[in-house]
Amino acid sequence: MKVIPYIIYLFLLTFHDIILRELISVYDVAIDFTILLVVLVALYKSEEEAVWFAFFAGMITGVGDMAMMPYEILTVVLLAIASNQMAARINLESIASRVIILTSAVIVHRIIVTIMVSSTEFFYMFVRNIIPAAIYTMLIGLIFFMIKDGRITWQRIKALF
Repeated sequence: MKVIPYIIYLFLLTFHDIILRELISVYDVAIDFTILLVVLVALYKSEEEAVWFAFFAGMITGVGDMAMMPYEILTVVLLAIASNQMAARINLESIASRVIILTSAVIVHRIIVTIMVSSTEFFYMFVRNIIPAAIYTMLIGLIFFMIKDGRITWQRIKALF
């Protein structure tokens, strides 16, 4: 297992949480970059690598609220295990299957975090924040999957213009 790419991923996650989150959020809806990276690692790497990466990613994400950190770590690790197990059992040649795994992981993560923080306005937060965040993250993941599969290339982009 090479450690350097994971350190770079964790650095990107930290950079996103500290600086980029407010810059790239749209109407206070932000990308769930933690789950995006964890699911990508879970889809393309082994379960052991996904669990360790999810542990440290959950730790970085949970730094903002130290009381929530253990729950954040547990949630992210369980989602990494579930994503890795789903990836082992389904056809990952289809972009739709990868997008469904990513979107469902974002929705589950956001639901758990919302319930832990405040359950009084859950349905309002579900419609106002969870679903738009899942769609936003899904679009970024879809672009990544299309680039990885070679459906979006520099030559095709140049051909459009």
